[in-house]
Parts: sequence; structure tokens; C-alpha cells
Amino acid sequence: MSTILLVDDEQDLLDLFTEVLEQMNHRVLIAHDGQEALSIARQKALDLVVTDWMMPRMDGLELCHQLHGDAHLQELPIILHSSSGNPHAPGTQFVSKSCTLEEFGNLVSKVLASTHVRKSVRPEAALRASRLAHTTLLFGLGEAACATAH
Repeated sequence: MSTILLVDDEQDLLDLFTEVLEQMNHRVLIAHDGQEALSIARQKALDLVVTDWMMPRMDGLELCHQLHGDAHLQELPIILHSSSGNPHAPGTQFVSKSCTLEEFGNLVSKVLASTHVRKSVRPEAALRASRLAHTTLLFGLGEAACATAH
């Protein structure tokens, strides 16, 4: 189960997206603007942020910049949605508010799947696997060399 933070100042949209995500077996947290979202992101372990672009106090673009500027949150995937067009925020996926619920759900699944793949192959784990493969290869060559020497 993934934890997703939904950020929007429109309660109807929060309710709709929450229902879709909960039916997909995700845990949903809600914020009504970027400031509230940033506070939650710093306190909770999140797998994804889905944010509106235009909101009071702190908009979605500023939220994206704040998240990407935080060393602990910079890898957090973000989906930005808007009815005003794509603001082309770096490091985010975009979905129009007029998309179908199926399109929304598919994008969430795609982003989470790609994030889980990256998380499952941590650099230190990849290095250990590489060393193990290298050691196994050397051990195998050693046995072959010993067999030909006898």
C-alpha cells in the first residue's frame, strides 16, 4: 500500500481523487494548499504527491520547487494537475483536470511502479550484487584453472 498526498483547494476534486485512490488500495492524506502539503511531506513518509497547480498561499509549482530543494524529499515523485494547462514543472508528471478517472489511475500506477523499481535497486545493493557476481565469476575461473592444471 502506497501513501499518497493529495493537494488541492477544491474539496470536490479531493473527494473524487481520494475515492479513486482508496479503491486502488492506497492510503490518502489531504492538504488544501502547498504550505500544508509541505508540512505534511516533512512529517510523513510519502510515496507520491498529487498536487493542483493554482492554489492559495503556496501554489503547486512552488510546492514542487520546495520539495525538490529539500534533500530528504527531492526524490519524491510528483504529479501536477491543472485545468489551466501544463506549467512544465521539472521532475513532475502532468495530468489535466479534465482527464478520465481511468487515465488518472493509470498515471498514478505508472509513477508508483517506476518509483518502486528505483527504490528496490538501491546503489549499495547494486554494488553488493555486482561484487557477488564478480566474486562468483572469479571463483568459477579459479575452479576451471585448477581443473586444467591437474
